[in-house]
Amino acid sequence: MAKTKIAVGRRNFLKKSAALGLGAIVGRSIYRDAFAASNDRITIYHTSVADSINPYNQSSSPIYGNWQHVIEPLVEFDYAKKGWIGVLAESWESRENRWVFKLKKGIKFHNGATLTSKDVVFSIEKMRDIKGGSLQAPNFRDVTEILTPDDQTVIFVTKQPLAVFLDRLRNRFIVSKVAGDKYGDQLYQNLVGTGPYKFVSFQRGGNLVFTRNDDYWGGKTAIKEVIFRKVTEDGARLAALESGQADFINNVPIHEVARLQRHPRIRVERIKGLSMYFLMMNVAHKPFDSKLVRQAVNYCVDAAAIVKNIFDGIAYPNQGPVGLEVVGADPKLKPYPHDPNRAKELLAQAGYAQGCDVRLYYSAGTYPKDREVCQVVAAQMVKGGFRVELISQEYALHWGPEGVNGGKLPFYYENRGSLTDADTIYDQYFRTGTTKRTNYSNPEFDKIIEEEQRTYDPKKRIALLQQAGKIIMEEALMVPLYNLADIYGLSKNLAWKIRPDEKVFGWDMKILS
Repeated sequence: MAKTKIAVGRRNFLKKSAALGLGAIVGRSIYRDAFAASNDRITIYHTSVADSINPYNQSSSPIYGNWQHVIEPLVEFDYAKKGWIGVLAESWESRENRWVFKLKKGIKFHNGATLTSKDVVFSIEKMRDIKGGSLQAPNFRDVTEILTPDDQTVIFVTKQPLAVFLDRLRNRFIVSKVAGDKYGDQLYQNLVGTGPYKFVSFQRGGNLVFTRNDDYWGGKTAIKEVIFRKVTEDGARLAALESGQADFINNVPIHEVARLQRHPRIRVERIKGLSMYFLMMNVAHKPFDSKLVRQAVNYCVDAAAIVKNIFDGIAYPNQGPVGLEVVGADPKLKPYPHDPNRAKELLAQAGYAQGCDVRLYYSAGTYPKDREVCQVVAAQMVKGGFRVELISQEYALHWGPEGVNGGKLPFYYENRGSLTDADTIYDQYFRTGTTKRTNYSNPEFDKIIEEEQRTYDPKKRIALLQQAGKIIMEEALMVPLYNLADIYGLSKNLAWKIRPDEKVFGWDMKILS
């Protein structure tokens, strides 16, 4: 038995396109006549596309969706069935502190190599490579050993029974060990997976090209080539859709929906999304080391006003740390009431009677209306005695070691996509030592999280998660804001299976005659 021990404005479209580098993809033109979409190619203009060639240093559901074309996970959550299904895994079971997975037989990588348990171990070692830029390591900190008794079996040994382990494996993609041995440090430039598409090219700034894997184990897809292009400017995405340069766009502005619906060759689809937006505070930085200051921020921010004035019709306010659709949500929790005068009183008690200077960090263009949201938040906080400086950062910097994940941002606007279980955010943001995102430490909270993670009884586990959520609200560690509806624009002749997790898959698409 092999063992691996591990520690733990449309008008300016052409101008803007040039500025965004949209004409420089993979050395060939993607120009075509308007609405000339065919089964040979689909072009997707999206606000979130991979900014790095390393699939393990990403932390966004849409970007996970990019890479899932090429590399696949062991398991996936089926939103229709509300349960877990196997992708590369045929079956799984938990035995006390062990999770045993049986791999599907006969699955081939794009290089012809057969998927084995050694590929799983190799990939997880890459995910745990913090020095290599991976953001996936915390998902495996409770794993003490990985056993590979044969080519089809992978056994994860954990410190204790771990009821949430399937969720930890979601979006954890498997790459070829044979390719890793061959390419070494150049592995990601030569990414080899088992997916329905093969990697063709990556262009920094958010351009990805995939081509169909005709030998895919799950059957050949309808679309031969899928192109993702990162375009954050609303007008540029709309112009591309209307001109036929894009077959599909995300984040359709609500005020454009009615007009697009009148277009003879475009349709609009929407779904209540699972992506949660919030303001997070890092207690390692002044003034947010003070609970009084954190409470003051909560009293300042009027999420209902943001929903009404910026996102009317497409946003749903959150009353607690997670939306009510999430496992572990507590419908009894209420957000702090909007009370700027109370905020001033709390600031005075904290020693900031003359006001308090703070910086609010965000990544402009990453999320819908993010700049407008932060501007409104700043204006609301001014009325409560704060002086707010807004700082926009590139996404990679914002999330990297000098940003959120490095614990360097005191106060930031953020999103957590495709959230299905409250443990994900509670563990990753608030448990002692998990990350530096908030640097919060509370033995009582840690004990609750440890208990719920090893509790297989759903009712008992939900009750524990609700206890944890109550602590987060009482400690005022974050300001819950809202969930957004996902609104997409697409060519009328494009059939597509919409998902609530913001992932856009080429294999879910087909051009209708």
